[in-house]
Amino acid sequence: MAEILRRKVLHQFKKLHRTRLNTFKGDEYALKVVRAKINEEYRKNKDIMNYADIEKLNKIAQEVEQEIRKTVIQAVEKKPGIFALRITPEMLEDNATCGNSLSSDNNQSNLANKKPVCGENIKKL
Repeated sequence: MAEILRRKVLHQFKKLHRTRLNTFKGDEYALKVVRAKINEEYRKNKDIMNYADIEKLNKIAQEVEQEIRKTVIQAVEKKPGIFALRITPEMLEDNATCGNSLSSDNNQSNLANKKPVCGENIKKL
């Protein structure tokens, strides 16, 4: 039982570091800071022996990894005031306002009066 839990924790530790490498690719300062924080948190909790507490901490690590993977966007300033964003596929989610998700009987009339919100009118560069 302890070996299975140890494997889960080690797997999550490695997954956090892989996510860190992917999310902060090319930003040496951020890579170093996030690496230190991950290692610090795992070292701080290495002496915990209670199975439930370890499971809880591992769940938190999973949530943190998912949060970093899905919400952190890397921006690089190309020119003063102009930034290039690196958005990964995991960050793209369905936008509820783009679909026919309105619950009223007048779906079509509501959609006809609605302004575009999903970039339909954005010019491609």
